[in-house]
Amino acid sequence: MNTRSANHPPYLGENNLAKEKYQKPEKLLQNPDVIVIGSGIGGLGVASIFAQRKRWKVLVLEANSVPGGCLHNHELGGFEWNSGIDSIGDMDASKGRGLYRPTIDYLTKGMLEWAKMPDVHEVCFFGDDEYKWYSSPRKNMAWIKERFGINAKAYYDLEERIEDFATVWGVTKVIPDWVPLPLHKGFYKAFGGAWRKYMFRATMDVFLKELKFPEKLASAFCYMYGNHGRTPDVAPFAFHAVNLIHYRYGAYYPVGGSGQIVECMVPIIEDPGGQVAVSSAVKRIIVEANTAVGVELESGEIIRSKLVISDAGAYNTFMEMLPRDVAERHGYPTLFDDIGPSPAHCSLFLGYDEEIELPKQIYWEMPGYDISEADRRYKEEGDIENSMGAYILCPSARDPVYSERYPGKSTVICLAEAPYSWIEKCRENPDFKKKFEADITAKLVSIVHKRIPQLRDKTPSFQLAGVPIGCNPRAWEACSLGLEPSGDRFVKHTHWTKPKTKVKNLYLTGQDAFSMGFCGSMMASRLCYSAITGNWLFSLVKKPRR
Repeated sequence: MNTRSANHPPYLGENNLAKEKYQKPEKLLQNPDVIVIGSGIGGLGVASIFAQRKRWKVLVLEANSVPGGCLHNHELGGFEWNSGIDSIGDMDASKGRGLYRPTIDYLTKGMLEWAKMPDVHEVCFFGDDEYKWYSSPRKNMAWIKERFGINAKAYYDLEERIEDFATVWGVTKVIPDWVPLPLHKGFYKAFGGAWRKYMFRATMDVFLKELKFPEKLASAFCYMYGNHGRTPDVAPFAFHAVNLIHYRYGAYYPVGGSGQIVECMVPIIEDPGGQVAVSSAVKRIIVEANTAVGVELESGEIIRSKLVISDAGAYNTFMEMLPRDVAERHGYPTLFDDIGPSPAHCSLFLGYDEEIELPKQIYWEMPGYDISEADRRYKEEGDIENSMGAYILCPSARDPVYSERYPGKSTVICLAEAPYSWIEKCRENPDFKKKFEADITAKLVSIVHKRIPQLRDKTPSFQLAGVPIGCNPRAWEACSLGLEPSGDRFVKHTHWTKPKTKVKNLYLTGQDAFSMGFCGSMMASRLCYSAITGNWLFSLVKKPRR
């Protein structure tokens, strides 16, 4: 499937760079109907909804020099690499659930195009062992049966059961504040079913002890742990399962790259008089009588509004932007004792001045079948050479119009997690940074050459490796995926990780208001709109027509 829209905005590219197109405005919109802090899909999404349904003037304030959050692209040395949107599932009802297609079509007015990735959309490697993941449970069960003699249907049945009960968790995000907290928790406990139960079961534990998978097969099923950032010895099985079911029927990539999502939404926001302002960092949220009334920018300028929506993450919102006395009065600081940040990442960007046939699939390089132990050695002992896992994708191969946007160019990204302590050392110690970047470069390049052998004899025209400190350089401990997925987040504190905050007229959107990743952030924009307007029917996902 490659859905093409005739009315899409011009693609970004070497002759239409985002960093040249977007400039700091000379004047900010005054007295907007809504202020949105941050321009990720959660922020731009809720701004698009208000622009379309209410014709409100929304002021989106972005600290970076280009809008988009993890939607934006790195434009470096005549090449382009995406910063966070690599692969999206559930985009075509004819091939599966198509669960998220109606929402993204609404946010972009149907202008965004999607390209279907290959039937084998991801491949994971454990040394010389290779596991191909098909866009079909039937095909996956066939190779599992042939290779391991195991009938994996029990897993897929459990996956569906967990997904069904996830709806109850979604309801907890929209329960009004006037419902007493004990009733709120009681409802979730009574009806949360398999979703709630398996939020307290470790992923590897369920595969080995309940499903009776052989260790190698269990580890193979855990390969995608990097999508949520917790190793299988501690990751909630429920959350890992919904990650896998998201790609059950394949993966899709935005035509024109993730920056095209921004290009589709910005004109929609601007149409009724809204503004997306880059290089406009917010310093604090102004609160009067427990009511958010505006923001103060780092420049000192104050903008007032009747509504403030933060797409800057829960920690930044409550601990950095909210007045300290307000945050403490509502107990926000203690909540972060239970819920930590997701991992930060380091990366390698490779650019070649020629069109090379590169894989469309995503490759996962696993450090060993004992994933959790390898991760411990890597992060605690600094064993980069033997214990670092990685993730390879080729944007120029995945985007069907990349050759139009960047003729004669090819690109590769290789990502790995990086402890925040290393990032701090890189900032403080130039010698450590130099050695770290050299070690990271050598290891990531070797992984790329191992899995994409046609690049071994080619010299990149552009190469950059190091610590870009996540998709958002201002994020808590450089985390790329917001708050970590855990039972504490999805059960104990689900009543506060939601759009409505304890400060009147202050709302959250993005990953921490619902769930991590592109689709979680996107759905948060719908829930945020519903929480503000009381139109809860709008938060329901409509099943697309087949």
